[in-house]
Amino acid sequence: MLEMREIEAFLAVAEELHFGRAADRLRLSTSRVSNLVRTVERRAGARFFERSSRVVRLTPQGAQLYAGLRAAYIQIERTLEDVRRTGSLGGGVLRAGFSTTLPEKLRAELIDAFESRYPDCRVVASGMPTTDLFRWLGKEWPVDVFVTWMPTDSAPVEPPLHIGQVIHRVSRAVMLGAGHPLAGRDTIDVEELAERGCPVIYPELPLWFGELWAPATTPGGNQVPLRRLPASYVEDVLRLVAEGTLAHLTFASLLDAYDRPGVVVAPLTGLPPMPVRAVWAAGPQEQLAEAFADCAADHATDAGWLTEPVH
Repeated sequence: MLEMREIEAFLAVAEELHFGRAADRLRLSTSRVSNLVRTVERRAGARFFERSSRVVRLTPQGAQLYAGLRAAYIQIERTLEDVRRTGSLGGGVLRAGFSTTLPEKLRAELIDAFESRYPDCRVVASGMPTTDLFRWLGKEWPVDVFVTWMPTDSAPVEPPLHIGQVIHRVSRAVMLGAGHPLAGRDTIDVEELAERGCPVIYPELPLWFGELWAPATTPGGNQVPLRRLPASYVEDVLRLVAEGTLAHLTFASLLDAYDRPGVVVAPLTGLPPMPVRAVWAAGPQEQLAEAFADCAADHATDAGWLTEPVH
């Protein structure tokens, strides 16, 4: 009999095809995830992944197991939610995802605020990479509400995406390799990046979102050389920046969650802070997700999060 943690580890690796990203998603160490997957393989007497130094692939047996386990796992989650849900905001379970690059305090404080307001509700939280919500569009979301970087209150996507009020604003920063000519500066202005022709990279994001994340033109009218690279995870961006002369626009809170040798993060002036909002899709938990977003906005006001950006 497989244990739930073993099932979750197998499913995470099967979906991410990367042990490191699966470990981040589950908030476990990479070695722990690897051991859990080996346990599943040992129990079944089959190999489910082909591993190399660069690629992880599902074997035919792994694909067969994934198809069966994923459907069963979704059904288990739905059944548990049905048992716990009372049919109103008086009770229920809310699956909340939080971008792994957010300021560390947000997760705990927002969960505490919501569960204090709705004592019969429980929040099941997980850390999710920033760009996951764009991969979920038109599909079944793995969470009911996602707290992430969102620079706009309306998104041109189908089906429509619900976007809550601003919860937080975090000052912008720039990520550079330690050998970059600007790496030793206390602060860097976005005009200087443009004037020096420093290429700015950003992950694979929808065009409308990418332009808000990394604008092609500075407030002073200078063109910023942009490079769109296949990097959907922070770890991929960190590697690209450490290896070359590229810059990546990010947030002052990044190093609270990530620290990589060979990469420095400096405050960036010239661009407004990046807002944080709760985002959710239509579905059976829509009412509870909206209540979470409203509670988060109220807590942000009470806590003074919106009076000035985080540096």
